[in-house]
Amino acid sequence: MISPASRVGKVWATISKHGLLAGSQDAFLRWVRSKVSATCNVLDDYSWVLTQDAAPTLSVHSLKHLAITWLIPDVGPGVGGLFTIFRAIHHMEQWGHQHNVYIVGNKAADCDRASKLVHRDYFPIKSRIEIFTGNVADSDALVATSWKTAYAARGLSNTARKFYFVQDLENLFYAQGSMAEFARQTYRWGFHGITAGPWVADVLRTEFKMNCSVFGFSYDRDVYSAGGKRTFPDGKKRVLFYARPSTERRGFELGISALSIVAKELPEADFVLVGSSPRGMKLPFNAFIPGILSPLELAALYRSSTTALILSFTNLSLLPLEVMACGCVVVSNQGPNVEWLLNQRTTELAEPTSEAIAAAIVRVLQNDDVRAQKAQAGLQLVESTDWVTEVRAIESGFYRGLNGCIGDQCDD
Repeated sequence: MISPASRVGKVWATISKHGLLAGSQDAFLRWVRSKVSATCNVLDDYSWVLTQDAAPTLSVHSLKHLAITWLIPDVGPGVGGLFTIFRAIHHMEQWGHQHNVYIVGNKAADCDRASKLVHRDYFPIKSRIEIFTGNVADSDALVATSWKTAYAARGLSNTARKFYFVQDLENLFYAQGSMAEFARQTYRWGFHGITAGPWVADVLRTEFKMNCSVFGFSYDRDVYSAGGKRTFPDGKKRVLFYARPSTERRGFELGISALSIVAKELPEADFVLVGSSPRGMKLPFNAFIPGILSPLELAALYRSSTTALILSFTNLSLLPLEVMACGCVVVSNQGPNVEWLLNQRTTELAEPTSEAIAAAIVRVLQNDDVRAQKAQAGLQLVESTDWVTEVRAIESGFYRGLNGCIGDQCDD
């Protein structure tokens, strides 16, 4: 067992509290300060936050087929936000739009490797992925996809309009301090927002006066379905938990404390945790932790589960729809960030306390009628969605943001 007072224990506590990225940065800076007497050279790492605003200088010659430049974080496997970005690019390429994609923040990235990974794990886009070195191709639309890429977009002028593809409120990923404020500032720069769901758009409009267009969620019908064999281990009822201790907004500690209550009340229940490696994870109940799985493996696990606990304290991920598409009932926390998509008819929602969430799980496990009704309502919800419609909404967001940009300054 790792001692909380040890160096490793302190690093893990910081990451658990603030999330992997912010926690790692904090741990690194504390280590630097312990080794040198001089103050850290902040500008070596954060000089890019001083990027000056450069107004767009181009105009759109036609709104039929657009030239779109995407600024993205580094490419890795299994990143939900990248799935949505590359899905949009893939569909829009087929509709005649031209795309350029640049990786921001990793000048040592391998373009060929990134392109192969995108083709293998995401979508076979035609666009080549390049490294951002300060210059990009001329475009009708320049798209930031995260707060750090927004700083890069801020300093570019060879476009007709700047857009912000916002899938979550990234300022909420950090403890209140420099990183949160750096992220928060990007929402004030006048980019046209294209947001994942109306909750993000409502916050950006209300707090930051950002003009926004909205798209919704769907799921991959080739992977997630309720068809096929639904198996339960030894006749037990299985609870699946999306457990990500390194991502604070996913409520790991709250979920574990709720499941510990369920385990005491229903000792016959079976538990499985997905979303992270089992290494170093000590739980107050027995659970199967299979590690990182492929989408097809996850779909099979969802079909074998009675209910799934998926917590979120910022915007929803695609996971609830994917789970419901497999016929599994979702339990989640209440809140406008969740209830823009989920409700009590399709999902079991509870106050974000250990006791309330545990009671919601027990209710789903013990009441066959409730479980059947919610499973059916969940299937109806997901089947009413499709990605082509949502990517068309993304395309419409570009058109809306560019309206008035033909030969003149843009007007929303």
